[in-house]
Amino acid sequence: MLTVGTGPAQAWKSVFERTLTDRAVMAFQEGNYSRVRELLGTDETADDPRAWYVLGRMYQEGRGGYALDIKRAEKLYRSAAEAGHIDAMLALADMFARGSGVSPNFAVARVWYERAAKAGNVPAMILVANDYAGTNGASPDYERARVWYEQAAAAGNNAAMMALGNLYRNGQGVELSFVEAVMWYRLAIKNGNQEAVAAEALVTRFLTAEELADADRRVAEWERLAGWGVTAGSPAVAPVAPAPTKP
Repeated sequence: MLTVGTGPAQAWKSVFERTLTDRAVMAFQEGNYSRVRELLGTDETADDPRAWYVLGRMYQEGRGGYALDIKRAEKLYRSAAEAGHIDAMLALADMFARGSGVSPNFAVARVWYERAAKAGNVPAMILVANDYAGTNGASPDYERARVWYEQAAAAGNNAAMMALGNLYRNGQGVELSFVEAVMWYRLAIKNGNQEAVAAEALVTRFLTAEELADADRRVAEWERLAGWGVTAGSPAVAPVAPAPTKP
């Protein structure tokens, strides 16, 4: 199950600066569900998408004295997600992807995973990229998969780097290039992906010393240009959230 995110802006808040919703989020993380229920019953939290998400979790999991109510949880997640809450987008996507209390609907799940990815959530970028790469059994769209893998790689995700290496090694959605594949495998290895070691060793057997040196130059250039925040493709930009609608 997804964790409740607090975001960097909340990390430094003192006890005097925390809102009731901040306190409800913290109480949920601590497993103090009776306190969550108390805080979520206030007028201050009624119009806060973060509160809707936490309340959705309470209904989905039947915690804090709330009866298990998947339909109510879905409605709360949807309201929070439509207001731009990323964890709610992921929770809603998970419900439809897994068929958790709802009829499985991979098309709906993809919509919400992709919205979370566009809002800058790296795990969602990987899920969307894998989906476009055909891991769910649908016809692959490798070009779209590559775009999302590049977004995640720009954020330092080594699984995305490994996946990009595979795309270039196999010529899927890109022109086949062992040099480019080695570049991505080496970036993945530098960022802690041990699976890329064997893949890199396999491909380097087919490259000349000059081509391997070219791959190293590309690694250095990509790191210089990317800075782990900008990729060769366009970085994900968080959409402007609409005004929240009370569920």
